[in-house]
Amino acid sequence: MDELRTEWTVEIETLSPLHVGTGTELMLGYDLVPHQGHTYRVNEDALLNETLARAEGESADAVNRVLTGRPAAELLNSTDFDNPMLFRYVLAGEPVKREGKIPEQIKDVYDRLYLPGSSLKGALRTVLAWGIYASQKRKPDLGRLKRSRSWAAQPLEQNLFGRDPNRDWLRALHVEDSQPLEPDGHLALHTVRVYPTESRDSPGLNMDVEAVEQGTVFRTAITVDEYGFQEQAARQLGWQGKRAWLSQLVALGKEYARERLITEAEFFKAHGGPQATLGFYAALVKRVVEDELAEDEFMLQVGWGTGWESKTLGSGLLRQDNLAFERMLRDYRMTKERNRQPGDSFPKSRTLVLRGGKPALPLGWVRVKLAGFVAGEEPQVAPPRREERPERTPAPPEDHPRRPEDLRPGQVLEGRVRNVVNFGAFVDVGVGRDGLVHISELSEEHVARAEDVVRVGQRVRVKVLNVERRGQKWRIGLTMKGVE
Repeated sequence: MDELRTEWTVEIETLSPLHVGTGTELMLGYDLVPHQGHTYRVNEDALLNETLARAEGESADAVNRVLTGRPAAELLNSTDFDNPMLFRYVLAGEPVKREGKIPEQIKDVYDRLYLPGSSLKGALRTVLAWGIYASQKRKPDLGRLKRSRSWAAQPLEQNLFGRDPNRDWLRALHVEDSQPLEPDGHLALHTVRVYPTESRDSPGLNMDVEAVEQGTVFRTAITVDEYGFQEQAARQLGWQGKRAWLSQLVALGKEYARERLITEAEFFKAHGGPQATLGFYAALVKRVVEDELAEDEFMLQVGWGTGWESKTLGSGLLRQDNLAFERMLRDYRMTKERNRQPGDSFPKSRTLVLRGGKPALPLGWVRVKLAGFVAGEEPQVAPPRREERPERTPAPPEDHPRRPEDLRPGQVLEGRVRNVVNFGAFVDVGVGRDGLVHISELSEEHVARAEDVVRVGQRVRVKVLNVERRGQKWRIGLTMKGVE
């Protein structure tokens, strides 16, 4: 092993069907054609060439009919399904409906399946966030949430992983895309149902998706770039002690899986089934509780249909007070549910794969094996404390500028946001006049609205850009870019 590079060989086995989408939907009758228990992904170019060759032997009208955009389902005849050149791949199973769109499973340019490294890394980030809070016996400080839905949790994640993308210590964790697999035997068309939506008058809300079959094994690699965790670099980046969390990744994964599995099992017990789902979770809980997994293995839920609980900050972390939790759901428009009561589960539904027409399996559960992983010392955890958010700026130190004329370009100061306007934020830096951080100086990234980045009362570090006196007034220009 290179001193500055640690590598783990990763094996990921799907314990239930897995869907990681491309954002593209395939159209039934055009891209996909069902036939005798299978669904065929059409090779458009090959089918067009074959159909034109047939039509040219008939008449000009026959050629025109081909070129007028007839769907593939109308161009194919029964013998065409025996010609593999006309299809890119074949899925086991047929859709519930013959019209509509089906979410596509991610594949490479050769239609081979793979698990994106970004999907796995996102799930590992969730494990680490949960593990840090659990180890420190604390919950996220919801008072630090931003008003913007898109940026709401940014301060919490910055507190966990680093104050900006360049200092995020998970930059050192590189997760490769998995080795590709041929779709035959590994990809199928599955019908899923939002549970519980069935009633006496309705069979439930069903949809079809391409999904990786249960029992498929992906292989990839994870590399840790150790340089940033070395003493001097760690000091500069603020990564001191962070490597220890990666050394506990498997242990945290096991504990996180235990909590998630028990939570899901309790959800379905409260709804009285389905029995197949209860059996699935009972089997996984048994494997975790009885420690049937190897020392370098843990379970994880990845991909689409895994629900809110699989997010970096799931409701298990955010639900600290039922009334406050309901206010948060309303303020951030996180649910369209009506008549919610404090204490109600969130979300109220799950997505299940049908077996024999009945809801059975959740999506996305996998077993992860990190061959070569060696657990290290547990992180040093500071005793839990309440994070204080002072209402006013504390008295500055003796050497802090006291007046606007004491300010010099390049000085780095700490201050408090006094006001947020559409063109930026006014910050009190303790000199008797507020400075302006223009919206273009709030972040290295493009900012559409200042309130997406800062809020009134927030403590920030700023750098002085310029100081200008106009009569009895001062103009103080500040920036939050490149501030250490």
